[in-house]
Amino acid sequence: MDKGRLSEMLGLQPMGTFLVKSVTAGGWGSSLGFACLYELSPSSEPFTFTLQLDDCREIQWRVYAHLKHAEDQTLPTATFVNLRLGSDNHRKPLHLLTDFFGLTVSYGTLRLEK
Repeated sequence: MDKGRLSEMLGLQPMGTFLVKSVTAGGWGSSLGFACLYELSPSSEPFTFTLQLDDCREIQWRVYAHLKHAEDQTLPTATFVNLRLGSDNHRKPLHLLTDFFGLTVSYGTLRLEK
């Protein structure tokens, strides 16, 4: 599991929880942006960051739950269950499993934006 590696890349303590707030796609899916949160504990202030994948070539998306919007039309956050960051230049795909969806994507570059 690469959640520890992701924590290290962001300079964070490894025992927290990663969450996805939203996903954006650009260029007909050739770029994907994940607006994310990291919570060390439920009472701590969340750390926000974006996981950006560019030059995506193959995407497999699986939805595991039918989500309902809240009254204000927002969706709940999805908690990371398992993560494998893969390798850039399309060598190994990223695998992300959350409690709502699973994603496998072959990408050219991965960027973390704090």
